[in-house]
Amino acid sequence: MTATELDTAPIGGHPARAALADTAPFAAALIPFGLAVGAASAAADLPATTAMFGALILLAGAAQLAAVETLAADGGILSVIVVVGLVNLRFVFYGAGVADWFAGVSIRRRLLLAFPIVDQTFMLCQRRFEHEHDRTWRQRYYLTATAVLAGTFVGSQAIAYQLGSALPEGLGLHLAAPLAFAGMLASSLQGRNTVIAGAMSAMVVIGTAGLFGPTALPLGVITGVAAGVLATQESHNSPATDERVAS
Repeated sequence: MTATELDTAPIGGHPARAALADTAPFAAALIPFGLAVGAASAAADLPATTAMFGALILLAGAAQLAAVETLAADGGILSVIVVVGLVNLRFVFYGAGVADWFAGVSIRRRLLLAFPIVDQTFMLCQRRFEHEHDRTWRQRYYLTATAVLAGTFVGSQAIAYQLGSALPEGLGLHLAAPLAFAGMLASSLQGRNTVIAGAMSAMVVIGTAGLFGPTALPLGVITGVAAGVLATQESHNSPATDERVAS
């Protein structure tokens, strides 16, 4: 059994236990990332209520860190809205995934389910739900995974905010989540076009994480999606494809 088969083999079984096992390594990677965001909030002199409110409402580390840095640079509220909106554009795509996973669920419940989704949740659910179609199982898995990842991220931010300047600088904590995401992506690749999309996404994340920090993650996602679309179009237009269609 390959590593990928092992990762996507949990058909049946208890959804909460499966979610806990799947999210454990990514929750661990979110701790240093959350520490980095919490420390940045403290360094920017944001009130504790503002910092924690942003953590709970955004639930998106790249956008939150970008917002904190914009506020620290005396950017206006409009600048913050524009920056956060651009960084979080990928969540439109993720929302389409939620609509597909929970088709048949009321629109209000789907909107509530879509609210806390993050990059790691989307990747894990895409892999799990390909084999598990029971709606109740999916919801329990999704809610457990969301609770673990969101709780870890927000909790680590709260700790870092309280520690403030006690955290040493230069540790590169903000790189943890983008690099973990790239590793998760690489382990789940199947199919030529998916490999192309995933490879491009991982390369962008790893290549730009040092420069852009967590913002490298949405940049990598967008690049990967574009590469996948181009690869799919090229495969459809290739002579080999035309011959198979003709035959």
